[in-house]
Amino acid sequence: MSTRADADNAVFWGDVDDDVALNRYRTLVNTIDDGIYQLDADGHFVAVNDVIVETTGYTREQLLGEHISLVLGDDDIDRIKREVASQIEANDDDDIATFDLAVRTVDDDTIPCELRVNLLVEDGEFQGTIGVARDRSEKHRRQDTLTSAVASYESITSIIDEADIGVVVLDEEYEIEWADETIERYFDLDRAALIGRNNHTVVDDDLKHRFADPGSFAATVLSSYDDDRYVDHFECRVVGDGDDYEDRWLRYQSKSIESGEFAGGRVEFYYDISEQKQSEADLQESEDAFQSLVDAVEEYAIFRLDTAGTVISWNRGAHKIKGYDREEIIGEHFSAFYTDADRAADVPERNLERALENGSVEDEGWRVRKDGTRFWANVTITPVRDDDGTHQGYLKVTRDMTDRWEREQELESELQRILGRISDAFYAVDDEYRFTHVNDRAAELLQHSEAELLGERLWDVFPDLHEIDPVWDAFHTALETQEQTSYELYYDTLDFRVEANLYPSETGISVYFRDVTERRERERELEESEQRYRTLAEHFPNGIVTLFDHDLEYTLAAGQGFDKIPVDPAEAEGEQFDDVWPDETSDVLEPVLRAALEGEERSVELEYADREWVIYTVPITDNRGDVFAGVTMAHDITERKEYQSRLEETISRLEESNKRLEQFAYAASHDLQEPLRMVSSYLQLIENRYADKLDEDGEEFLAFAVDGADRMRDMIEGLLAYSRVETQGDPLEPIDLDSVLESVLADLRLQIEETNADIETESLPRVDGDASQLRQVFQNLLSNAIEYNGDEPPRISVDAERHGQQWTISVHDEGIGIDPADQDRVFEVFQRLHSRENYSGTGIGLALCQRIIERHGGEIWVDSEPGEGATFSFTLPVAENTAQ
Repeated sequence: MSTRADADNAVFWGDVDDDVALNRYRTLVNTIDDGIYQLDADGHFVAVNDVIVETTGYTREQLLGEHISLVLGDDDIDRIKREVASQIEANDDDDIATFDLAVRTVDDDTIPCELRVNLLVEDGEFQGTIGVARDRSEKHRRQDTLTSAVASYESITSIIDEADIGVVVLDEEYEIEWADETIERYFDLDRAALIGRNNHTVVDDDLKHRFADPGSFAATVLSSYDDDRYVDHFECRVVGDGDDYEDRWLRYQSKSIESGEFAGGRVEFYYDISEQKQSEADLQESEDAFQSLVDAVEEYAIFRLDTAGTVISWNRGAHKIKGYDREEIIGEHFSAFYTDADRAADVPERNLERALENGSVEDEGWRVRKDGTRFWANVTITPVRDDDGTHQGYLKVTRDMTDRWEREQELESELQRILGRISDAFYAVDDEYRFTHVNDRAAELLQHSEAELLGERLWDVFPDLHEIDPVWDAFHTALETQEQTSYELYYDTLDFRVEANLYPSETGISVYFRDVTERRERERELEESEQRYRTLAEHFPNGIVTLFDHDLEYTLAAGQGFDKIPVDPAEAEGEQFDDVWPDETSDVLEPVLRAALEGEERSVELEYADREWVIYTVPITDNRGDVFAGVTMAHDITERKEYQSRLEETISRLEESNKRLEQFAYAASHDLQEPLRMVSSYLQLIENRYADKLDEDGEEFLAFAVDGADRMRDMIEGLLAYSRVETQGDPLEPIDLDSVLESVLADLRLQIEETNADIETESLPRVDGDASQLRQVFQNLLSNAIEYNGDEPPRISVDAERHGQQWTISVHDEGIGIDPADQDRVFEVFQRLHSRENYSGTGIGLALCQRIIERHGGEIWVDSEPGEGATFSFTLPVAENTAQ
């Protein structure tokens, strides 16, 4: 029969159809005690048998489709991949690779297994693998041994001869078929006399009285017969009689025999574990002594954590250092000892992870006592594992190092004071060339702050130093010979010539250095800098650039602005400033020029050559920060000034025009009120005196006149309100929109009840506004939403959403909607989209809303489609205290 993964199944199954063969295959896979799985070419589970499910603890559905990394570690996966790749390359898919590895369960436990991997190859292409995993833990190795032992009488005797184990074999009626010599020695029983006896009787009459706890022994053994269950690791003590058999500890094991001559019976084993028990007793005694020692230590906090970081033990030193009693800290997570910042940064969890990865972790930092005070702690965390490597928790040792830390800080401060008094640049590196000290002058020359340098390697901060032999040799020679070295060179990266003296010690090197760049080098750099300035200055648009020295002599003068003045730039260079400009201009310039040479930036406006100019003066400093020159930048702002003047005049005219318009609107509306009141009064007199004398047409004409007068009054009042938005509004102040809306809803109560309107409101914010005017906005928007509702009862909602320093308030309805083409027109004065026969109104309400919102610095708009309702939204500023 072929063992290849792609062998013809017909050889194995014979002449059966596919369904029968598949059923037999599944039965076989689930009957085998080993775990069997299939992976696709990418390492994802395609199939698993019951043993894989039981071993890993995952359900079949959780495994199928998942990558093998769910249950295997990265190193084991890499080993398997290398072997598979090797077999594919060698075209050797017949070879079965074997690996010893650990399988990770759903509970994050590990089970040692032997894994055999067979390649699936079809038409020369790799399709995946089939793996057979055998549990190699102690329990399964013993079960394998026992299963083999009961397979035949010869196997049993062979094993028993090699091991000091008492064995009894029972048939399916629980009669003793065989017992070994060890049984005689353990219990002083004649094994020949035992053959054929029922073990129920033997246990009750001969065996149980030899044990320290007869009842427990008999109940365990006999109940396993009734339940037909497997018994493992039942420990019991034989009490010797002093002559024929000895005191000893035994571990009893019993299981059913599934096949062979005694199928249906049981096999029982008695293992002598006396030495193990003695070791456990010795270990417990040692642990008790150790715990007593730990409890007595007061200088160290020594305690244990479980795998999750929960405190499970507490010594006297822990109480003294941290302040917690044993009863109040046991069961709490050890992160309680860390600062809030460390907990937010997950420092406790990371320390446990590092301890597991590295075998231990040492840490120093601030920790917190029960009373909230802090102390500087040195902490060591070590994982605790049992004999088979299973992680059991952690041992944590903490020492209060506050006194040492404070002394170190004092020494550090004193050292910094000493280093700060050194005028030369100074820094120190340790034996790995990491910066340990940097004074201010060194930080300035190295162009990195002290914080940026400390802890970093010299060669990492300045990687090109590797290639500069004098520097590399000076540092390594000093450290290797412990002799002083020095070097002098021009360092391009920092752009200065450096003279350095190196003084080695056992712990590192102290470096004193200074900038010794020659004067001509500085002049060359200045010349190059001036050339760059000149190039920029010559192309400076609409202005003039000059450089001047401490004698107020121009060293550069350029810029397109010279085209507008009667001065040639070539004539200005080399001249004193007051020789170039007239006295009134020089008097204005001199203070700002001298201020630049003192390190200040200034600006001044002046008039020259019939042009308006703004002049900025800025100091120019060298690498040390010393001012060696100044620069002026003059901008021609004539056109800008003219434009600004025109703009101010326009604004003034607009303000005056608006003021007159407001006065006119107020006067017009006020003056129209009087004749309108007269018209309305006489119409009422006609109606009261002559109503019974009018015919039907007369009554209709009179009604039209009264209605027209009423509408005219409404329009005048609306126009009057519109004109008063800016002039008669209250100051803007923080107000509660919930209160404003609640007042509006009270005023609209009758309209709401008549239309059966449903109005839902969310909590509204506090804003800066005029409560009276915003009340008018809500009243207009809600009244419109009720008015233009269509045939159904109005459904309206009001909500708010914050965007930065503004709130957007929205009123949603489900009414007749507005065509997008008309959405801007609705905010114009006296614009109406519907006839008065269908909907009443003056056409000024939304225009008034817009003007009120604009007074508040916001905007208002509508989103709508015909028949889809409308959403009117407006923005208001966040109240000042809320914004803060």
